[in-house]
Amino acid sequence: MPYKFSVGQAVEYTPVGAKKAGLYKITRQMPLEEQALDMKYRIKSEAEVYERNVLECQLSSEVSAESEDATSKPRSAQGSRAT
Repeated sequence: MPYKFSVGQAVEYTPVGAKKAGLYKITRQMPLEEQALDMKYRIKSEAEVYERNVLECQLSSEVSAESEDATSKPRSAQGSRAT
């Protein structure tokens, strides 16, 4: 079974509880597990410090301009103070 997405590709993913999809990048194609029904990937958002493990069916290659704009804006430093 071939992978649908490649490493470095931008995809949309909607985390559980989120109302909108966000922009993520594929960081790794996970090895195929015995009797698995779907391929697995590791993905990363610029807005998060951690990676997620997701199934291929949870991802979309239909990246909207709105998602791209949301993650391309630089984040301000939070919790830092000038002394």
